[in-house]
Amino acid sequence: MPIRLPDRNPDIVMLTCEPATGATEPLGDPLSDTMDVLRLIRRRATRWWPAGRSERSTHAWPTSAAVLALLSLLGWSALPGGLADGPARVLLTDARAGTDSLTPAVFALREDGTAVRFGNAELTPGGVIRVGFYDPLDGLTGVATEPVSLPADPRLLWLLASPAERQRLREQSSALVLAVSSAFVDIIRSPQFNASYRDRFVIVLRSAMQEAWQAAQLGGAWDTLLRSYDPILRDVIGRDVRPIVERHFRDVPLRMLRANALPLLDPFTDRPWDMVPVETALREAIADIRDHAVPERTVMELMDSPATVEFLRVFQTVLIGKLAHSPALPGLVAELTFDPKLRPYLAEVTERANDLARSAPHLLVSLHGSTDINLVAATVIRTVFSGRPDRVVVFMSPAQRDEIVGLDPNAVHLLARLVPNGP
Repeated sequence: MPIRLPDRNPDIVMLTCEPATGATEPLGDPLSDTMDVLRLIRRRATRWWPAGRSERSTHAWPTSAAVLALLSLLGWSALPGGLADGPARVLLTDARAGTDSLTPAVFALREDGTAVRFGNAELTPGGVIRVGFYDPLDGLTGVATEPVSLPADPRLLWLLASPAERQRLREQSSALVLAVSSAFVDIIRSPQFNASYRDRFVIVLRSAMQEAWQAAQLGGAWDTLLRSYDPILRDVIGRDVRPIVERHFRDVPLRMLRANALPLLDPFTDRPWDMVPVETALREAIADIRDHAVPERTVMELMDSPATVEFLRVFQTVLIGKLAHSPALPGLVAELTFDPKLRPYLAEVTERANDLARSAPHLLVSLHGSTDINLVAATVIRTVFSGRPDRVVVFMSPAQRDEIVGLDPNAVHLLARLVPNGP
């Protein structure tokens, strides 16, 4: 039966398989015959396909490039340019400006807290911020009158979120922390932990604490700590403890004399001394010292001393370093984490973590219930990936400014206007 290839080129040949004429004629190898047919098809196909394809591609790519260039030019011409240099620009200055750069995007907050792109900003070499609005006559300029500079990092999403969104994130974070602490206590108290992990963790922690203690002693931090406590304790005793003790023990000798008059008059009779006045005065003095919070204030003074801070720094640094480089701790923690016997204790932690992981990106990236990615979130994502410590200018109402300053005073820089609407 004849086998025809698609009639796309006149050079294509017709292949015909003729039956054998005689029973004694040997049959050919089927695999060899098939390979010969495929080789013939490939040789014939390469004579017309690359040439036709190359001809079509040669005519198509200049047209595609021209269309792409035209669309790019039209899009670029639609973008507002040179706003910061226009006649309606606003000049601002940041008294707390550092080495951070400035993103060109300028946002404004509506009354409901949603942020909209409102213009462009440019930081001059002299530190002056030039801001140009898309529409200087927009009614939002009369509401969002207070310019501030905010960090263009994830903190910006938290600062511009609504109070309800922030409260929801706080509640979910608190629930996760409580679940983790509860699970940790339950695991520590569980019989599985006491049987398989407790002694091994104690060995690792004891070894690290001993090395940290030795480092603090050899470095002189412990001796410096003890010497610094002496003047503090002397001052506390003279200022707080001594007046209380003197007030309560002032009449103790007279009370002791009245209580023990008979033993003094009859020294030949063996009678025990009455120590109730001393015990009463001591008990009242201790209660008075506790009521005046002397122990708490003394501990706070000792902890705030520079010697204590240095001792704890040395001790903590060595302890964390030893635990971080402990060869036994990583394997022990991994074994504890994936132990199926302890998995029921982590069920609530997993659930709370999943809730936070699902809601946090939605609340922060799509601010104020938006179904699309927020322009503020897009700016933050671009800044994070660029690795630059940028800041962004945001215009808002005085009430919104005061609320954001209350959330993080260090992150918010209040901007001052140099020229309200300079030419």
